[in-house]
Amino acid sequence: MSPGTPQRLAIIGCGAVVDHHILPALRRIGWLPSVLVDRSPERLALLAGKLGRHGREIVRVADWHEAADRFDAAIVAVPHVFHGPIGTELLAAGKHLFMEKPLAVTLAQCETMVREAEARRLTLRVGLLRRYLHGARWLKALLDSGTLGTIRSFSIREGFVFNWATSSDALLRRELAAGGVLMDTGVHTLDLLLWWLGDVAELSYRDDAAQGVEADCLLDCRMASGATGTVELSRTRDLRDTIQIHGSAGFVELHVSKNLVLAGSPNALAFRFEGRSAADLPLQLFPALFDSELRDFARSVAGETAAGVTGVEGTRAVALIERCYASREPLVLDWRADAAADRDDSPRLPAGSTALITGAAGFIGGRLAERLVEQGVKVRCLVRSFGQATRLARLPVEIINGALGEAGATASALEGVDYVFHCAYDHRSRKANLDGLEQLLAGAARHKAKGFVYLSSFSVYEPFPDGELTEQTRDGDVSWPYARNKLDLEARTLKAAREEGIPASIVQPTVVYGPFSRPWADAPAQMLITGEVVLPDAGEGICNALYIEDLIDALLLAAQRREAVGERFIISGPEPVSWGKFFASIAQALQVAPPVHWPSARIEGENSGVVRDIKAVLANPKRLVQIIVRWPPARQALQAGYDALPAGLHKLVTQAYFGGGGGRRFGMRHLPDPRILALYQAQALASNDKAMRLLGYRPRHGFAEGMAITGAYLRWAYGDLCRAGEAARSHAASPPATPAKLAKAS
Repeated sequence: MSPGTPQRLAIIGCGAVVDHHILPALRRIGWLPSVLVDRSPERLALLAGKLGRHGREIVRVADWHEAADRFDAAIVAVPHVFHGPIGTELLAAGKHLFMEKPLAVTLAQCETMVREAEARRLTLRVGLLRRYLHGARWLKALLDSGTLGTIRSFSIREGFVFNWATSSDALLRRELAAGGVLMDTGVHTLDLLLWWLGDVAELSYRDDAAQGVEADCLLDCRMASGATGTVELSRTRDLRDTIQIHGSAGFVELHVSKNLVLAGSPNALAFRFEGRSAADLPLQLFPALFDSELRDFARSVAGETAAGVTGVEGTRAVALIERCYASREPLVLDWRADAAADRDDSPRLPAGSTALITGAAGFIGGRLAERLVEQGVKVRCLVRSFGQATRLARLPVEIINGALGEAGATASALEGVDYVFHCAYDHRSRKANLDGLEQLLAGAARHKAKGFVYLSSFSVYEPFPDGELTEQTRDGDVSWPYARNKLDLEARTLKAAREEGIPASIVQPTVVYGPFSRPWADAPAQMLITGEVVLPDAGEGICNALYIEDLIDALLLAAQRREAVGERFIISGPEPVSWGKFFASIAQALQVAPPVHWPSARIEGENSGVVRDIKAVLANPKRLVQIIVRWPPARQALQAGYDALPAGLHKLVTQAYFGGGGGRRFGMRHLPDPRILALYQAQALASNDKAMRLLGYRPRHGFAEGMAITGAYLRWAYGDLCRAGEAARSHAASPPATPAKLAKAS
């Protein structure tokens, strides 16, 4: 085979990263695989189908050994723990190898592969694609030039709320992933750290794994050069995604996954590499990085030994990760310690019993899972998407993938359970909700579950009448699908309890807040940070606030008390507050502006549905694309069309929809929609009397205590966003930035 001619290629592992990124990149660079390897016939057929005529001729096997004579080079994208064993076998068989990151999960495995590749004169490359970012290379050159003087300190904070569209749990199980965010995103981050600043001499490492895989971690280290710094990684928070470096002669702040220099001293901003200064770094999309690394793999196979990130380089980050895990200590957060306080008199399930939680990837189901694990209960979780289960994956729980209404997954989840907590709700499908409940009730009866709790909502009474709200209050507006569905699900649950002998009960929580509450902690915080929150005049509508720990107490009581069977219970906190106080407390915790108050008529006029949607799209056209691409077929169609655009139009679309700094928009005005406006004005006072009488429910967390813990969580989760908001407001209030002003904005 002549130099430069692509050799026969196999792809081993045909999951999401291959489907979304690697295969499209190979098509763009003109190197199509000869062999596809995966244990799933469906995934093989899917990928072959995307290769058109070539796909009909491609070899498809479950084990690469079956087609070993049909390829010369392989791209491997399998669960992390198989990287070392498969990679070593491929090299021993004389195959050139490109390994998706990490190279392997232990230093010993990496070194074995490197030795095999060197002994057989084979290419060994690893997918550390951030090395191809112009910004990363610019920073490497800046540091090597000595422009910043002696490097004294650095800080890396990188994180996003993980929601990878995957049907596999490979990233969530320690036996497959060998780690969490540190082994996944962290391998990119640490590779850059070592490339930029050299070896780590000493380290201290903490993470939040509780026999599972970590979602948040913190690394403190001292480099061999003497510089000290921290690396903080998260799958639960949106962090600033930058590295800040301070030297004796200057400083710089660079985005770790984009070509963006956010700030720097004048000498740093003036530095030029390959003809580019900090202000000249071009836009570089994710697909282009895959193109670059796979093009370099092809070149290295053809004899260009300098092309690509070598196995030796890829080993360094794995060695550092191994050191981190070996020295691991628990990541203790003040708000988490306070939230986890489980007093001796707290309701408990029997240790050793088995509980099924549907919707366990959500806020309420997730916290219930944590409490049950703490009590020694065997927890099984039915989740619709593995990509949303990163907090669950920290725990020693069994995670089963299945949507409501999927009979097979539901039956498997119900095997041998003692208690069922049905917390899931599918906003997309009435049928899925009804079928899902039917299957759960049937399974609970079949396995003789001791308790079945359906999590409903006090929203079934909306719009709320003034005065006391009890379980005898008339039903709400059934023209609202959510209320209609919840009421029908409640009716079916009560029938099962009263006529079919299933020990089922219903809990109707009010406004549930606490750490990780999307509607009543995260969303209010994000709105207050990014703009102006508008409440109706005076903000004196009643907010029946309920701290999450009190709701968990009620769920555990309802699952065990005989008096609960066939009943429904409103669950609220010990005292209500006004909506004005609720939002103002969050604003105070974050040190941002409190909400403002408008007459209701003005809010209604400004915030009709059509007007609101038009304003959102006009303010940020990218939102339309971001919404559309959440649907996989649409994402694939858009990707194919985007790749096929003529060069000029391709550039225009790229700049319009993917250009700029990204991130959140500030200066927004957040108005309540009609239903939320009615909620903010309601004068209903939720009564706990029935729950206190029949369940023995006693709310333990007053609003001040619950909000103190929630506020600490919000500062932890949104500190970077607060600082970005402050910077945005300062920028809006100032004349256009100059290089000198950028230099001051550390």
